[in-house]
Amino acid sequence: MPPRFVSPPRWTLEQLKAGRDHAESVFKQQRREEGPESFVAVCAEQERFVRSALEKTNDLLGLTEELLLNYPDIFQVLRYFCGPPISEEDLWTLVGGPKFKRKVPPNFAEETAAVLSLLVDPVRFPWVEEKRPPLDVERESAVLATTVLVGARLLGTKRRGSASSRQEALVGSVLQAAGFQFDDRSQSIVVLDTLERGRYSRERVVANAKCDVPVRLRDGRLLAVECKVSNGPKNGWKRVVREVGGKADGWRGNFGEQVVTAVVLAGTFDVSCLQQAQDKNVVILWEHDLQPLTSFLVEAAA
Repeated sequence: MPPRFVSPPRWTLEQLKAGRDHAESVFKQQRREEGPESFVAVCAEQERFVRSALEKTNDLLGLTEELLLNYPDIFQVLRYFCGPPISEEDLWTLVGGPKFKRKVPPNFAEETAAVLSLLVDPVRFPWVEEKRPPLDVERESAVLATTVLVGARLLGTKRRGSASSRQEALVGSVLQAAGFQFDDRSQSIVVLDTLERGRYSRERVVANAKCDVPVRLRDGRLLAVECKVSNGPKNGWKRVVREVGGKADGWRGNFGEQVVTAVVLAGTFDVSCLQQAQDKNVVILWEHDLQPLTSFLVEAAA
């Protein structure tokens, strides 16, 4: 690396362990404080949508093209009526249409209805296969089971989204305090000068891969900051080594030593995962202590 470039922070095994232990302690405390109230609230809200979907589909016996045309966003909750629940990606593949999220395209309504009808869960909704109205006890049991499925999935998504937003906001605060200015443009960064020195953005494509917070350092390098939260060691390997490490390889292939990839972490991780990521030139930072990021930003000033 040219002499004018300040090296980003790199940690010993003991330092990685200490950071990991602190992050895990914070994660546990947050979960204890959260309690079951959040899940109860999400389920109470989603039960209304589950019951409404059953009513509109005549207890799933009238899941038709016309239904999806009249209620084009109902497919989102109906995905959870499948056994097992079907992801958006799987539905798109089976339907053979575009990537729709808010509503089913009219010209794909018939195929979407056919796919959802075919995959209805026979365990929760036995009456559909038997082509009969449900017993009251069957309907209530199905509503409860489906509500819990939807609630669990949505609460997990909400947690990840709020954690990511929190981390991005914290990184933004550090950058603002260090004198960096926010760039609200969304064009892809294919050459470094797309982003001026001393500026940063929120989620933006950098060389064909999304970056949570791209930062143009004052010394000319690009600091690509990713934000990751893990609820367990296995998940940590996926988030850090596979996702961030893979992006780091791609960005380094495009920009060489002109790019520094960093990841802000919260939650639980294997130390070996952190070591491997660091060996792949990923700078490890912790949500609970962003002072090393501040120091690096100051030292990397031209």
